[in-house]
Amino acid sequence: MSRAAAATPRDPELAGRAGRKVRLRLALLLTAGVLIVEVAGGLLSHSLALLADAAHMFTDVAALLLAYAGMTLGERAPTRRHTFGFVRAEVLAAFVNAQILLVASLGILWESWSRFRAPAPIQTRLMLGVAAVGLVANAASIRLLRAGREKDLNLKAAYVEVLTDALASVAVLIGALVMARTGWYGLDSLLSGAIALMILPRGFGILREAAHILLEGAPADVDLSSLRNEILSVPGVEAIHDLHFWTLASGLHSASLHICAEASRPRDDVLARVQGILRDRAGVDHATIQVEQGEESPCASTPSHA
Repeated sequence: MSRAAAATPRDPELAGRAGRKVRLRLALLLTAGVLIVEVAGGLLSHSLALLADAAHMFTDVAALLLAYAGMTLGERAPTRRHTFGFVRAEVLAAFVNAQILLVASLGILWESWSRFRAPAPIQTRLMLGVAAVGLVANAASIRLLRAGREKDLNLKAAYVEVLTDALASVAVLIGALVMARTGWYGLDSLLSGAIALMILPRGFGILREAAHILLEGAPADVDLSSLRNEILSVPGVEAIHDLHFWTLASGLHSASLHICAEASRPRDDVLARVQGILRDRAGVDHATIQVEQGEESPCASTPSHA
């Protein structure tokens, strides 16, 4: 029996991850600075909406910190105990980020309901100025994080948090203008609740995607039926079993499979063709392939085998 394992991720991918890490660090520094401004502004202006935006900004800082830590751990070399390295730390960080989002949104909802029943006067001018600063900072962070979000679930989680916070800043700006003209301070609580409701579906989406990866689910962008048929069409391949796909981290897919091949076919030729299909059609950066020929016995089938 023979086994083949693909090399480590290609150089362009490594360069892309390094660039995403730099953008993430810049966004973290920018967001942390604005968080301090929003907390001070919310306390001085007595605006719950501004404090809610600051709470969301705090989750942004936590998300960016976790994302940065995840990327840093992901760069560590494999060890005897962690033979795949630590790239999965990025997915774990995204999983934690999503939970922070959900907890924060529920807390804001509760506080907004309590404040709505007893609205307090708000210094709308200060609220307006601080919200404007927050919006500018969020726009800058969005620009930094946007480029790499499709290739990195961890970065996507941070991007979504910053994006929703930017929308929240817009809502706070509009609310400050309305309250300055009408004196209806109950709008502040309504805005807080709206911000929280805006967070919930995004948090659940990231949580579901991260959990799918942690549970070794097959990548959504891999059509297993089509891929199986394409491998079966390779000359010399008679059957496939124990076909498994999973994701180590965003953009880093792995696979393992057993191939029953004709005894007359060169093993290396069959192996090279299947590796090419996995690399070109499924984006698999790491594949373990076992080729069985002649009297070689395949492993026993179990319910976990595909």
